[in-house]
Amino acid sequence: MAAKARKFEDELKDLEAIVGQIDSGELTLEDSIAAFERGVALVRALTKRLDEVERKVELLTRDAGGELKSEPLDDQSDDKDSRGRDD
Repeated sequence: MAAKARKFEDELKDLEAIVGQIDSGELTLEDSIAAFERGVALVRALTKRLDEVERKVELLTRDAGGELKSEPLDDQSDDKDSRGRDD
């Protein structure tokens, strides 16, 4: 039976815990290296998941003609109405 995928937030908390352990200076050299290796693996997995989500969002933001509509989040200010015009 395949292992259930963990939530992104849970893996991020694990990474933060690993960083804390390494920063504490309480681990032996061998344990620090093992923790570092686990951390690198988590960073790679998290980056991969973020890349996958970015591709999904990009796909969802294409218009009817297949053109990608890309707008920075900063462009969506409160002083514009729903049609993107300034008041």
